[in-house]
Amino acid sequence: MAGMFLSDQISFRGPVPSDLSDPGIVGRTVSFYEPYEARDRESGQPLDNNELLRRILKNTDIDILLRTLGNAFFPRSITVGIAPTLLVAPNRYPRGYIFINPSTTVTSVVSTVTVFASQVFPVGTTNSASINVAGHGGAAFFMNITEASAGPVTVDAQSQDPVTGNWMTTQSDIFAGASALGNYYANIGSLGVDQNLRLVVNVAGDSMTASIGAVLKPALAGTVAGPTIFLGGPDVTTTIGYPLLGGQKEVLFLKENTPLFGIAVAATNLRLFELQ
Repeated sequence: MAGMFLSDQISFRGPVPSDLSDPGIVGRTVSFYEPYEARDRESGQPLDNNELLRRILKNTDIDILLRTLGNAFFPRSITVGIAPTLLVAPNRYPRGYIFINPSTTVTSVVSTVTVFASQVFPVGTTNSASINVAGHGGAAFFMNITEASAGPVTVDAQSQDPVTGNWMTTQSDIFAGASALGNYYANIGSLGVDQNLRLVVNVAGDSMTASIGAVLKPALAGTVAGPTIFLGGPDVTTTIGYPLLGGQKEVLFLKENTPLFGIAVAATNLRLFELQ
């Protein structure tokens, strides 16, 4: 007859902790029937009020014990592979577990954009390409002038109307009339950082050579990414498994004789803590 070792087949130093060697916690199930008569689910025998109350109190204590730390609260590090990997072997009694997927990276906190590469701005108006600023809460711009204009220069920020598609000036002369050789910085904050944004460069008197870059910050919803681990039975796949995302923690309480498996698209480390 095929089988597998129980999850308390572990190695440790010192004596066996009592909550691993003792029988553990055993609950009693109760069924209710109209008109709200309580019966023992195993025997079908009716229960009087005192017996029903004792069972309710005992099962409440069991729920508390499942969520209480004990000697078995020790970490395990498991490598989850591309085939179903056994995470928790069947246990004799219900037990609580904490699963942590520690693989995380945070992206999209800031974005950088080249608004204008170094180029000659002729006399007149030059519009930048549209910049998608959705999901960002502010913008800062950097201008480097390598050949100054003999006349005034202004750079305006504009936002696009989503209904008409027209561009509207939200902030004028963001570099405060800078036109001499040098480096200039302008932080426009959140005003005009809506969905689509562009810059309008107005040059008078003479052409100018410059570049303008942008930093969009902060991302309103930074993306936490990392390998996902999928939990389930022995046939779990990355399609039907319960996803444990990178950086996510889940607390699960498993019934007796319930194994749990995991799978990932690439070898991924998992932290497992037993609660009792």
